[in-house]
Amino acid sequence: MSIPRRGLLIACPEIGPDSDSRLMLGWAGWDCEDQAQALFELLAARTTRDGWSSERVVPLLAGLHEVMSWAKQWHGEYDDEWGDVPADELEAEYENQLRKHQVGAEDLKEWRPVRKTCGRKAAVKQSTPGVG
Repeated sequence: MSIPRRGLLIACPEIGPDSDSRLMLGWAGWDCEDQAQALFELLAARTTRDGWSSERVVPLLAGLHEVMSWAKQWHGEYDDEWGDVPADELEAEYENQLRKHQVGAEDLKEWRPVRKTCGRKAAVKQSTPGVG
């Protein structure tokens, strides 16, 4: 048995199930089609199984927003294995999800994960009278 070399991973904050606080990771070797499919599967799981609201799935939709342009560029031709044009199907499902969750593409461009602090809170800087 050979041990695989260390691979690169994609950190996926804020998309794990509520019952598991660990950081969810994805394999960096996935192409954009694989990434989109994984995000669609997570989106379905979080909304149907876990009951997440539209507001909570915004990180998943933002991830889809990022990979859709790459999917259109690299998977925009007919694929025998897929049986269609992957980019067209992925785009149609992406648009469907945006309508379903009433989120605009512009909202997703501006979305950023919430910064979490580690350890103790930073001390409030005290101003010294006459200095500053």
